[in-house]
Amino acid sequence: KDMLLILAAIEDENDRDFLSQLYEQYYPVMKKKAYAITHDYNVVDDLINDAFIKLIDKISILRSLDCCKRASYIVHTVRNISLNYVKRREANNKKRFLGKEDDVLDSLPDTAATAEDSYMRREESRELGEAISRLSERDRDLLYNKYNLELSNGEISELMDIPVDNIRQYLVLARRRAWKILNEKDIE
Repeated sequence: KDMLLILAAIEDENDRDFLSQLYEQYYPVMKKKAYAITHDYNVVDDLINDAFIKLIDKISILRSLDCCKRASYIVHTVRNISLNYVKRREANNKKRFLGKEDDVLDSLPDTAATAEDSYMRREESRELGEAISRLSERDRDLLYNKYNLELSNGEISELMDIPVDNIRQYLVLARRRAWKILNEKDIE
């Protein structure tokens, strides 16, 4: 219902049809991503609608992207909107439940990482990023869709136009190639 209103706001019929197709194609993935972040089915559709409102201004960009990059762009949009929603919700909950007398600092664990820990994590992330950048585009897309977007093998199959029976093996090979690149780095 709300999506019909959003689509009605688009003047160009081609743009309206394009966004409608994207909605139908990516709704399940967006719903899964929004729920994974919010854990609240009551707001998921509203967040997806908010994402599509933002995507209206990006139709020309969306048209220029290949299907994998377009999927990533759309999922990132709903991810960011969902994360912002969770941050606002948590901020409102903190304001609502903390009084003057509540000293929550005593009950919070000290999670501050040491400078050495932070440096090691940054260095590992940098090395992993370098290794991933050396992979083929297909390997990068497979790993990104599986581990960043948390898509199922079936969703990856549909998105990348690869037979679902091959996805698991392709992921194994992509991980091995990434691991090999990382180990080459350690030998040097």
